[in-house]
Amino acid sequence: MRIFLAIALFYCFAISAQAQTVYISDEYRVPLRKSPCPRCSILHRGIKSGSALTLVETNDEGWSHVKTKGGMDGWMPSHYLKKDLPARDQLAATKAKYDSLQSKHLAQSNELKSLKQDHSQLVAELKNTQSNRDGINTELKNIKKISSNAISINQQNRELLERNGILQSEIDILTAANERLTNSERNTWFLYGVFAVVMGAMLSLIIPRLKRRKRFSEWG
Repeated sequence: MRIFLAIALFYCFAISAQAQTVYISDEYRVPLRKSPCPRCSILHRGIKSGSALTLVETNDEGWSHVKTKGGMDGWMPSHYLKKDLPARDQLAATKAKYDSLQSKHLAQSNELKSLKQDHSQLVAELKNTQSNRDGINTELKNIKKISSNAISINQQNRELLERNGILQSEIDILTAANERLTNSERNTWFLYGVFAVVMGAMLSLIIPRLKRRKRFSEWG
């Protein structure tokens, strides 16, 4: 008996080890009939679950009059019809929506990354522009300083030119005075020379007479 129980337990464990979890698919096909009865002629052997139909009417026997998108007109059991999509189709729609959102998220992430790169580039360009602006402002200040110095130098040059003109006039006046003094000195020396010649001539006339008078007085 114990051996039988052991064999039975072993068999149960073996079966449980080989067992797998499975699911029943919610996909099925519903025939479309010409009239509302389970034995009436079939217009379509199986309309796939999740297909959209237009409801025309519903009778008390549990049948619904529907139309397909292709234009077929027939009857099928009302319990196969729902206002909402089947779970499988809802899952597929949800997955498609999720994939779409995931794609949008990826695109937005890439766009955000690109925008961050553009922002970093713009910040770098802004810093470079500010640096260039600071350099230009410094250069402009130097130019203004040089310009003010140039104006001051120009003013100094004008003053120096005016002083130079005044000094040149004074030099011309002094030169003219010097020339006059030189001419006057020349005239004075000329007069001295003439006077010396005259005195020499007079002495040459007077001295012989004095010598004659002296001789006459000695003889007397």
